Amino acid sequence: IKRSSLGDVVHALPVACALRDTYPEAYLAWMAETRFAGVLEGHPALDNIIAVERFPGAAEGGRIIDGLRTGRELRRLHFDWALDLQGLFKSSIFLVLSGARRRIGMSDQHREYSHLWCTEFAPEGQRPHAVWRYLQVAEYLGCDISSPRFDLRPTAQASEWAQKMLSEAGIDLSRPLVGLNPGASRPHKQWPSQRFADLANTMPHVQWVILGGPSEVELAHSISSQIASTHLVTAGQTSLPQLVGIIGRLDAMVTGDTGPMHIAAAMTVPTVALFGPTDPDKCGPFGDFHHVLSHPELCSEGGRRPSCRRRPPCRDYACILSITVDEVAAALSGMLERSQANSTTMREPQALSDRAE
Repeated sequence: IKRSSLGDVVHALPVACALRDTYPEAYLAWMAETRFAGVLEGHPALDNIIAVERFPGAAEGGRIIDGLRTGRELRRLHFDWALDLQGLFKSSIFLVLSGARRRIGMSDQHREYSHLWCTEFAPEGQRPHAVWRYLQVAEYLGCDISSPRFDLRPTAQASEWAQKMLSEAGIDLSRPLVGLNPGASRPHKQWPSQRFADLANTMPHVQWVILGGPSEVELAHSISSQIASTHLVTAGQTSLPQLVGIIGRLDAMVTGDTGPMHIAAAMTVPTVALFGPTDPDKCGPFGDFHHVLSHPELCSEGGRRPSCRRRPPCRDYACILSITVDEVAAALSGMLERSQANSTTMREPQALSDRAE
């Protein structure tokens, strides 16, 4: 059970891969919220994706009934183990409803009394990144976690859609293609939109894809209106499987601390990650082929990152705003040079065959 958010769901994918490797005959199902379940579509480690709505409020009786129906479906599947990688009440309720005899939680992640419903806990690990923390559960269950992998690839349908979009936009497959992901869930994670446009105009030889969700369409088009070089705007036009398809076609990506950043990292797309107060050692892009730009010294207190929870709260977001266009351009240029030295063709990720139901 890993219901949310998008980045956290991606971080937990190596657990599914490790379980599949160790227990190839097992039936593996993943519960995620409907808005994030699309990133799991066609994943080779999974037999089933159980999509649920966000946890209901007191006034949403219909969703409570839906939750109980989901619980009945879980019991019909006769699970032996249930893994709670969320550690919240909204996950623990389904832990109980699953009927599993072994209900395993994380010793370092259990809030809202979620620990009361676990029968056992995986021990806490030493490495801080979320991927390693989730993998402690897999190791506790006998899996080898020495070489984590995500196996996140686009479905055949999403790959074809991405190819069609790029072709119709006049993208030259022999030139670098870089994704710009300007949106963020919180203002202290968001690099100014003007700087994304300035970055693109600083590197006219690069082609760009401006990514974003439905709430970021206006932001994406405001950046697009200032870019002179070839580019494509996909903000608000992609489902999650299609987003995976587009990201898989990129040579690199420039992004803040967001879910699409973790998708890119999981697909080994080199990423320039722009971090404000959040700690990249814990939630940065996973892997050695990324470049994190961060100036935590501007907001840290006593060597600790406050994540903008200090009182009084930060109003100027100096840490994220201190990242300059020149810094990002230099990091991206070096990344593209290394990428071109290793390959002369555009990225063409292996697509997964769409599964029959």
